[in-house]
Amino acid sequence: MKKTGISRFEILRTGVALACAIAILGTGSIALPSLATAETEIPPVKGPQLEPETLATIESLRETAAMIPEPVKETAKITRAIAKPIATGGLKAGSSAAGFVRATAHEAIKMKKGIIPLIPAKFRRAEEGVTIPVSLTQYCVQGETRRGRQTRHGILAADPRIFPLARYVDVYLGKDYLGRYLVDDTGGNVLGATLDIWNPNCREARKFGRHWGSAVLIAREVEQIPIAEAPTRWEGLAER
Repeated sequence: MKKTGISRFEILRTGVALACAIAILGTGSIALPSLATAETEIPPVKGPQLEPETLATIESLRETAAMIPEPVKETAKITRAIAKPIATGGLKAGSSAAGFVRATAHEAIKMKKGIIPLIPAKFRRAEEGVTIPVSLTQYCVQGETRRGRQTRHGILAADPRIFPLARYVDVYLGKDYLGRYLVDDTGGNVLGATLDIWNPNCREARKFGRHWGSAVLIAREVEQIPIAEAPTRWEGLAER
């Protein structure tokens, strides 16, 4: 009968081989490979490559941006800083901005009807001594003003959000001085930067139409000081 299993010789041979391996590792003759050494360079991970045309476009944009003068960049920053609060209605009453324009009568009526969004900053209160571009019209309605007085010479209707009631304004049509008027009335369509001057002659008032002019809110302390410059007569103005 033939014997099976592992012989003593094979066990002895395996033990000798294992002892030799332990001895070699212990002396450092053979070192296990490390994951990384100081001399080993790890290749960079490569992502998707851009097309040559795309790379050329990016480089062109960089060169163009570098050529923009610094004053232009600063102007762009200032423009954005001004435009944002105006668009959102957040411009404070005490702040100033170059080229600030109040709502015209046409714009103000559209805002009132909800055709365009209401922008409160476009109805910023007039400042004393500051010239404001306005549109000029005339009306001839006889009766009581908003302040409870009889319509008369020397008064006009205005949007009280811009020109307060009971205040005086100097009004100009181009270079012609029209006079100093008291803001004593308002009107349903007298909105925004517009002034509606009272004229007892309805024919002249209708013929006058609408003109572009300017107005200056007078400081309270100088309201009653006589004006040396004589106001322009209405005759002839309606034909302009």
